[in-house]
Amino acid sequence: MSFNYTALQNSAGALLQKFGRQLTFTRTADGAYDATTGKKTQTTTTFTKYACVFDYSAEELTLDNIEAGDRRVLAEGHAYQVGDTVSLDSQNFRVVAVSNIQPAGTVLACNLQVRK
Repeated sequence: MSFNYTALQNSAGALLQKFGRQLTFTRTADGAYDATTGKKTQTTTTFTKYACVFDYSAEELTLDNIEAGDRRVLAEGHAYQVGDTVSLDSQNFRVVAVSNIQPAGTVLACNLQVRK
């Protein structure tokens, strides 16, 4: 017997909208090579998602992969990528780690580690 996680996914999104805030993410991707300039063109896209932003605890800051100033973002389910940027309180942060909360292949939400 399998569980249908769609209702749980909808609840997670509703809770993030109620208690979180809308954040703007930016993704820059390399495009085609331009022989005239000798460089690849870059395409920038933006998208908005609801999320809650948290500081890491003093205990978590002792871990090797978390640096002072890093923030944890619990965001709506999406195909986030390392290298995406997000604006938090007028400062730009870069996504350095993505961890999907994904039972049975259904992305309920995502934990993002972001860094200045």
